Amino acid sequence: METRNTILKLRKHLNLSQNEFAEKLSVTRQAVSRWENGETVPNIDTLKLIAETFDVSVDFLLGCAIGQCQSCGMLLVKSGDKGTESDGRKSEEYCVFCYQHGQFTQDISIEELIERNLQDLDSWNQENGLHLTEQEARAELQKFLPTLKRWRTKDGEEEK
Repeated sequence: METRNTILKLRKHLNLSQNEFAEKLSVTRQAVSRWENGETVPNIDTLKLIAETFDVSVDFLLGCAIGQCQSCGMLLVKSGDKGTESDGRKSEEYCVFCYQHGQFTQDISIEELIERNLQDLDSWNQENGLHLTEQEARAELQKFLPTLKRWRTKDGEEEK
């Protein structure tokens, strides 16, 4: 994803107008507009300020690949989203909710994870401007979650 798309997506995710986004960074609305239109790219100091202000990584702003939790599918945008390995390093594969100190935080089945995710369906629909029914969301989760590392099966058994 290009920087312009990333900045636009971030601003919209935060439900900020271009003016509000600009005010938080002490830049003009026109600067934000030029970034989002791809006319210019923020300089490195401004990228650092955006990252710090909105708690995202500069890598994210530059459009570098975003990690995804290999247990629940959450996007790993911020450093704080990442779980920890047994030696304290940040995990590149699992989120803080699923994985800490080199272990999964909960012994949960894929079916239980689907049910837990469905509890947040209304807020997820609202955040993403969608209107998935519970049945549609369940079907999507049943297709998606088994593709993640934690849930891939080997000879019919769950891999953990």
